[in-house]
Amino acid sequence: MDNLTGSIKDAAFATNPREFDLSYSTTLEEIMEKLNARRAAFQMPFQIKGGIPGQRISFEKEPSLDVGLWLFLKDGTHIRMQPVITESKMSVGGMRVDKNSVLRKGLKGATVGLATERGSYIDTVTETVKKILNGEEVADYIAPEAPVETKDWMTTFLLCLFCGGLGIHRYYVGKIGTGILYTLTLGLFGIGYLVDFIKILCGKFTDKNGNYIQRAKK
Repeated sequence: MDNLTGSIKDAAFATNPREFDLSYSTTLEEIMEKLNARRAAFQMPFQIKGGIPGQRISFEKEPSLDVGLWLFLKDGTHIRMQPVITESKMSVGGMRVDKNSVLRKGLKGATVGLATERGSYIDTVTETVKKILNGEEVADYIAPEAPVETKDWMTTFLLCLFCGGLGIHRYYVGKIGTGILYTLTLGLFGIGYLVDFIKILCGKFTDKNGNYIQRAKK
C-alpha cells in the first residue's frame, strides 16, 4: 500500500510545470522563430496565442494522452512549460468507464501509468525546446511504428480444423469473399480447406491485410 501511495504521489508530480532559465534575454516571437525553424523535431504543431492566460506558444493536444503544452516567457529569460490536461471522461451511473478509468485500467494503471506517460511526453518536449533555445542539435521527431495486430493463431487453427469446410476460419481473418466461396463449395471441395490447414500449421496463412498468422513466441 505504501508503494502504491508513493507511486501516486510521484504520478501527481509527473504533470507539474517544467521550468528553466536561459543565459540570454529574448522575446516570445524570437523563441517562436527558433522553434519554427526546427518544427520537424516536435510531435505536435504549435503557434503563438494570446488570451486570458497571457501570450504564449501553444502546442496542440497530444491525442493519445489528452495533454497539450503552453510555453510562457517571463522577464525575457525564464521559460515555463505548462501542461494542459483535457481528459475525456465518460461515466455510467456515476462510475467512470472511459479508457483511463479505474474500471478499465485498475487503480495503479489509471492513476500512475497515464500520468507517467504524460510526464514523459512533457519532459521530452521541454528538453527539445531547451536544446533548441541553447543552440544544441536535436533530431527530427519520428513517430513510433504502430504494432501490427493479427488474429490469434490457435483460434484460426481450431476454426479451420472443425469448421474449415464452411470457411469459418476465413471469415475470422477477414477474408469474407473467399469465406462465402468456401461455404458454397465445402472448402473448395476439400482441397482449399486442406491447403489452408497446412498453411496455418506452417505459419504461412495470412489475414485480409496480408499479415502472417503465426503461433505466439514463447
